[in-house]
Amino acid sequence: MTEEIIMKIAEPQDADSLRELINETIDTCYSHVYPQEAIDYFKDYHNRLNIVKDILEGYCLILTSGEEFIGTGTLLGSNARRVFVKPKYQKMGLGKRIMYRLEEKAVEKGVRIMDLDASLVAYPFYRILGYEIQTEEVTPVKNGQNLRYYKMVKKLGDK
Repeated sequence: MTEEIIMKIAEPQDADSLRELINETIDTCYSHVYPQEAIDYFKDYHNRLNIVKDILEGYCLILTSGEEFIGTGTLLGSNARRVFVKPKYQKMGLGKRIMYRLEEKAVEKGVRIMDLDASLVAYPFYRILGYEIQTEEVTPVKNGQNLRYYKMVKKLGDK
């Protein structure tokens, strides 16, 4: 029997489970694109404190299947952030479901242009959703390595 997938609002006590979901996704999906130093940087950025801060200050969603956390995404102002779907649940439309809900919430709050930072891994996903590159960014990480990503935007309300 397949569990129903439920979307709910995150609460601070969900932070540890969200961090596990995020770290598993980063470990699985980023290792073929980024050096270990960049992976460590991502995981440090998505620490418990930052997750709790976004839960308290933003609109943070969780997708669950039974007791398992399988996806998440946050809207903070006009910025979509921390959008992750566990690897075994990817390619099922769940990331789109999260992003569409974040976009709806942004429109409700009067946001007309949504922005986000897209990893090299997530870039194709956001392009499909209509996000456009503003800039390519490079952040130096340890051992002379770099983390490349894109700043992207989408005008909301256009079909």
